[in-house]
Amino acid sequence: YQGFTTLDAVGPYELLARLPGAETVFVAKEAGPVRNDQGSLALVADKTLAEVPHPDIVLVPGGPDARTVMHDPEIRDWLRTADATSTWTTSVCTGALILAAAGLLDGRRATTHWLALVELTALGVESTGERVVFDGKYVTAAGVSSG
Repeated sequence: YQGFTTLDAVGPYELLARLPGAETVFVAKEAGPVRNDQGSLALVADKTLAEVPHPDIVLVPGGPDARTVMHDPEIRDWLRTADATSTWTTSVCTGALILAAAGLLDGRRATTHWLALVELTALGVESTGERVVFDGKYVTAAGVSSG
């Protein structure tokens, strides 16, 4: 999504891209350049959300615009569809707000940036200040440098 935090996407990408046999794909509502939260860098979304309905791993990065993106029905619908068959559904930082807004973290333990913990709780999540939280197939990290 436009306005993501670069390190929240690129840090996990570096790890996932090195897994044997992994194919990592950036997706967005529209294929093409997607600007970061500073507007100074663009990553290229190779495919649209519709072209990748069933990824094995979903990773939602954080960013200041997560609070807007979490209200986007197309993104929430895609997340619910992708989550139905994913092995892992994950987020970094405020990306957890987007997962929660899609209803994927209802009643689950999760974390986010410490400034967004109250918002996460208000979305029906058992929020915690831990750096990384595993709850079933859901993994949330307070920030990309959390481990």
